[in-house]
Amino acid sequence: MIPVMTAEDIHDATETFARYGVPADRIFSEIMRARYLDYVLFQNPENQQYGVSIEDLYENMKKTSDTLGLYEGDADTYVRAYTLALRVDPMAFAPDMEKGEDDVRALVEEATSRAKEAGTTVLFTGVEHYLPFVSRIFDTLSDKRLAFAVKDKVWKKRLQLVFPRCRLMMVDELPEDTVSYDYIFQFGEEGSHSLSHLLKDTGIMDVVLPYGELLSPEMEKDRSLWAREGKLSSYEDMALGDEEFAFLRFGSTTSASISFGTASFGTSQYESTRALELPQDSFREADEWNIDVFIYNGSPALQTMLAGNILDMDHSIGTGFRKIGETELPGGTVPVLSTANIRDYGISSDTEPVLTEKGQKGILLQGGDLAIAASGDEIHMIPVPEGQEFLAGDGVYGLRSRGKYTPWYLKLYLDGPVGRLFLDTMRAGREYAFTPSRLLRIPMPKAGDETIRKADSLCRETVHQLAAAQENWRLAKRNSVGLMMGHGKE
Repeated sequence: MIPVMTAEDIHDATETFARYGVPADRIFSEIMRARYLDYVLFQNPENQQYGVSIEDLYENMKKTSDTLGLYEGDADTYVRAYTLALRVDPMAFAPDMEKGEDDVRALVEEATSRAKEAGTTVLFTGVEHYLPFVSRIFDTLSDKRLAFAVKDKVWKKRLQLVFPRCRLMMVDELPEDTVSYDYIFQFGEEGSHSLSHLLKDTGIMDVVLPYGELLSPEMEKDRSLWAREGKLSSYEDMALGDEEFAFLRFGSTTSASISFGTASFGTSQYESTRALELPQDSFREADEWNIDVFIYNGSPALQTMLAGNILDMDHSIGTGFRKIGETELPGGTVPVLSTANIRDYGISSDTEPVLTEKGQKGILLQGGDLAIAASGDEIHMIPVPEGQEFLAGDGVYGLRSRGKYTPWYLKLYLDGPVGRLFLDTMRAGREYAFTPSRLLRIPMPKAGDETIRKADSLCRETVHQLAAAQENWRLAKRNSVGLMMGHGKE
């Protein structure tokens, strides 16, 4: 079984490889070589029965030198390097490998568990999106006929050596693939057109696409096909990092109805909250793929407001605000705004400064921007004070006004009962599956200049009172220590 390696495990293995004459930049090559040799040599029944001698292993290593370079060491030492290479997680030493995000890991684990319960042929596409977790897929599905589809020829070659028992394809080869699969996990925009033609009659499929890609004109034929097939069983909105994805799950038979909701991996495993269930025929007739339509209609209160034209879905927060994207930083010291720093009554003073280099990328929040953060089952927002700026930390996003609507007006709306109804549609279990794109689609009340001015003033004044009350409470708690310990006068 391939181990789950900690940072300490990786450090120890790197040092051990170095003692065996394998520098850090050569480790992945030796892992590829070892796993390839292990597969090729033990295809021989005689080797399966009697094993491979040190001399044979060393000579076979030399035969791979054109592709993987020559090991600089003797046969006895190579055996140690070879044995260690078979014991580690290959992807922990892959070049240019970033640490995998927990939500992507949880998504891959969910897909792997679905594949485990399916038949024998399994296809995973968009592998570049979850490379750090490929070893876990291979390990868990060792009894399957497993295929990976990638878009990078370099990674196709690498993975073919690391996992020689798997079938490796380029994404653009999928339309001509002739294998029928029991389970398909389709991830990302590459080759995003429907692969349902590759499914067996009893096969199942999970599709994870950027939300904007799903609604694009290029996907119209695929959406029509999925609706006609009638096998779509659930359609969920999902956040991976700060990007919004659609999570579509297809069964092996025609489904009587489709459930709509929000998926989350904030608890390190797949969770979903169902908002609405709709008969398959009604979904097909509606010809609608805007997830907000279904999720909002799952709330009687929101359904009433939208049906009564109290709010207009076309007049969304995005008409008055825009998401603040990454920009090149000027360089210097800037405080980092974390999720813990954002409270409903202001920004806490314990922000940590960080030194940035000129040209470094980041989200810079400035005075007048609305800072927003979701943490677990809470979501907080506060305008950045004028004259201040912060570097947005993980999980912190910013909205900037396009014109007359102010961040104080928006805070008052979203913190109010109607705004909270919309925000609560972003929950999956106890977690907020929060993305700026989905936030910008929330309907926002239309208002004239005078209404905006009054709402702005009311929100500022109330937040000021909240901040003062918070400070008084902090001082009361501090002063209570002396009073309760007998230092105060009667």
